[in-house]
Amino acid sequence: MKKSLLLVLVLTLALILNACGGGGAVPEEPAAPAEEEMAEPFKVAIIMPSSITDLAFSQSMFDALLAVQKEMGGESAFEIVYSEGMFVVDDAAAAIRDYATEGYDLVIAHGSQYGSSLQEIAPDFPTTAFAWGTTLNTFADEGITNVFAYEANAQEGGYVNGVIAASLSEAGVIGVVGPIEAGDASLYVKGFVAGAEAT
Repeated sequence: MKKSLLLVLVLTLALILNACGGGGAVPEEPAAPAEEEMAEPFKVAIIMPSSITDLAFSQSMFDALLAVQKEMGGESAFEIVYSEGMFVVDDAAAAIRDYATEGYDLVIAHGSQYGSSLQEIAPDFPTTAFAWGTTLNTFADEGITNVFAYEANAQEGGYVNGVIAASLSEAGVIGVVGPIEAGDASLYVKGFVAGAEAT
């Protein structure tokens, strides 16, 4: 579990650095892992509502995972599988359960809509680490200790875009449309409104 927690923290840092435009150069040749670590790769599965080429939510997480994979020493050290286009929550829940059953070390439910599924599935797999974003709820108050949460600071980008929109508007009327009123989408809209009002 400590290995999983450490990797969740590394993945969260990678996501944050990727969202901020990078975090410095990735070493060209990562340090060789210890012999005992080379036996089996750390296995990560990610379930996403959109495509790994959406130029936004899912792609940023997938690209961050690829950066971590490179830093960890490649596919032989860090295995990634994914299910994209999981708009239907029941389909996503089935994928989450399948990956946990297959023994993945970390299963990432990349969407706030997957919370109730994790709440139901995670207790059945106490040695599997689950990451859920974008939220800060981990279900720890319910005794579920293997769900970790992450949240992007989407309000920062929203604020900048709100400032730009207000600066460009000649009529003084602007609007913003977000995909859902939850998680980072909600944060983005709140940031947009704050930026527009400040301008």
